[in-house]
Amino acid sequence: MFNLHNAQFDYEPYPICVIPEVLDPLLYQEMAESYPSKNLFNFSRNIGVKYSLSEINNQEKYNQFLRQNPCWHRFYETVKSRKFVEQIAGFLKENHIDLKLDGFKYAPSLKYRRRGPIRRALNTQVIRSRFEFSAMPAEGGGIRPHTDAPTKLATLVMSFVREGEWDEGAWGGGTSVVAPKDRSRIYNYHNRFMEFDETEVLKTYPFTPNQCLLFIKTYNSWHSVLPMTGPATALRKTLTINIENII
Repeated sequence: MFNLHNAQFDYEPYPICVIPEVLDPLLYQEMAESYPSKNLFNFSRNIGVKYSLSEINNQEKYNQFLRQNPCWHRFYETVKSRKFVEQIAGFLKENHIDLKLDGFKYAPSLKYRRRGPIRRALNTQVIRSRFEFSAMPAEGGGIRPHTDAPTKLATLVMSFVREGEWDEGAWGGGTSVVAPKDRSRIYNYHNRFMEFDETEVLKTYPFTPNQCLLFIKTYNSWHSVLPMTGPATALRKTLTINIENII
């Protein structure tokens, strides 16, 4: 389902790659046109200005949406699987990024917790993949600079806007790799947030249709979405997939 052949990697200051045309165009069009409506989402200002629909936020409506939309349900089943994690881990390893996921145990449920002296003694990694719809208003939406939680290994952010629906040049919406202006604060493994004016932008990956941005969690994986300047009626619509090591 994922076309990873066109990936373009950057390795500094941390590994990140942009994957254009990541889905079959017809599948992408079907998914973009059936993306969940705004009234299903929870609004949050915790890390910026965004709407979220996930296993944690509005779980009942999230599950109902997946049941009622076959293409999204098939995609969900693909992402919430060991095979998906193996595909992404193998792809990264081929590009010199080894997450050391040989022999991991896959946990499909958020309720799973690592238990038992044998598993602890063997140091078996317990991995899950999370699947979250995220939308930001084009008028003032954004995500403050951060490095992601320590449990995350890799994040994939997939765009789901239709052709002509988003004016990236005028409104913004790209994901920016940033660094603290005070370099003594660059180490941030435990994910403290900073304000936009405390960081400088090193590179911005434009927000374009049918694109996936994949990046690795590190001590310095600072990134943000700068406040956008579009109309109140427009939404920056994405799917965020996290591959996590359950602690």
